[in-house]
Amino acid sequence: MTLELAAHGAALVCSGVASCCARSGRADERRERIVASVLMTAAMLDAAALHLMAPIAWAAVLLAAALVSSASRRWRAGRGEHGAYTPAGLVVMAALIASSTHGDPFSTAAATHAHGGPTLAGICAALAVAYTAASAHRMRNGSPADRAHHAAMGGSTALMALGALL
Repeated sequence: MTLELAAHGAALVCSGVASCCARSGRADERRERIVASVLMTAAMLDAAALHLMAPIAWAAVLLAAALVSSASRRWRAGRGEHGAYTPAGLVVMAALIASSTHGDPFSTAAATHAHGGPTLAGICAALAVAYTAASAHRMRNGSPADRAHHAAMGGSTALMALGALL
């Protein structure tokens, strides 16, 4: 087993924990968290092991979910009091999924790595660090399930970034 696969496996475990803990909070927040967690877990599992969809297709699905989540939040509650945490997580995961080959040497990400890999990897790492820091900040408040959810989301993102950088 390579270090990249180990990082992705650990990220999947964290993502599974986040999905389980996504049921905390208010009903509208709960739905948003569950959908985002399940989509991220499915994208990570497919990109790391199953290879049913191209990573760029998963990135498109995650970005579309981020847009829908953000728009529905704005429609429901004006500017929204939850911030952009969940949509931002979907965007960061889309970038990480799209930028890594996950063992597929013929993907479009492999060509990107050959021509602009260090820049793309640096941008993805910066996004992952920012999201992980936001997760750590959000862990300070809330119920134990909220804290576990944010810890698992931050851990999953950090581990996916590590896997993408390897």
